[in-house]
Order: sequence, then structure tokens, then C-alpha cells
Amino acid sequence: MSNEYIVSEELKSIIKLIEKNDFTKAETALIKIVGEKDNEFYPHQLLGILYSKTGNFEKAKKHYENSLKINPKNPGIYFDFGMMHKMIDEDQKSLDCFFKVIELNPNIIDAYLNIAKIYEKQKKFMEANKFFQKALSFNKDYLPSNKSYSYFLIKAGEISKGLSLQYKYLGIIRFNKENLEII
Repeated sequence: MSNEYIVSEELKSIIKLIEKNDFTKAETALIKIVGEKDNEFYPHQLLGILYSKTGNFEKAKKHYENSLKINPKNPGIYFDFGMMHKMIDEDQKSLDCFFKVIELNPNIIDAYLNIAKIYEKQKKFMEANKFFQKALSFNKDYLPSNKSYSYFLIKAGEISKGLSLQYKYLGIIRFNKENLEII
């Protein structure tokens, strides 16, 4: 199955409901669609996102799994599922999902970035550094990578390098050899 999916106007309006946190209307509409077309992955994926946002992780898990049964080669589903696992501190399951994202599409920067953040949280600094570097290798100016990497460097003891990155990419400090001013 192709990873390309044409999103209907109905699903676009449901996505807007989710973005506005109108979860009740979005859930009702998605459940109706799933009841009519249970063979489409995207409504299940959207229910997974919706239930993750509302903290109903068991339902989210069910819908992500259903979505993957229908379209097991879609890196977006694995990414969203990985984010859900990350939200509930299921680090290994989250890592498994992000590694699957990379296997399916090695150009998704945020998969590397999330792996790096999990390794950082686990105090596996060498592994974290490897994945921060990989994320930055795609786009050295990508703000989320630089922001996370700068905080990582500070935690890892490379304070000058971390602060320099924060200044360069975030503009939140002024730093030179004589003084440091936090803005």
C-alpha cells in the first residue's frame, strides 16, 4: 500500500476539530467513519491522535494498532504511535516506533531527534549525541534540533558549546568570554 493518502474534505474538517480541541465532535465523526469504512488507516490514526491528546491511551493504542494492520509501512503512524509511547514514558516502545520510522523513511529528522531525547533522558549520552548529530546532519539550521541539542550539551557538561548554540539559534542569551547575560 502506498504511503500517499488523499485526505477527504470530511477528514480535513475533523483534523481542524482536533486542532481546536473539539474532541467530542471529532470523536463522533471519526467513529462514524470507522464504522462505515473500517479498512481505511487514516481515521484510525486520527482516533489514535485524538485519544492520545485526551489521555485515553488504551483506546489510542487500539487505533494505532488497527491503523498499522491496514497500512504497516506508513512511517507517520509509527511516528504518532512513538509519540504516544513517549508521552506515557514507555521509552523502549517509543524507541522501537522511531527506529521503525527511520527504517521506512530515513529522512524524517524528528524521528532521530526523538530518539536522541529518549537516550538523553536515559542518560545514555553517547547514543543521544549520535542521534542529535544525525538530526543536525539533515539540516544544521533546524531549530528544534539545535534547541534540544543545546540543552543536551549543557547537561552533558559542554556548557560553552551549548550556550553558544542557544545564542546562535534561539537568541535567548548573550555570551562571550567575559560575561554571560540571560535574556
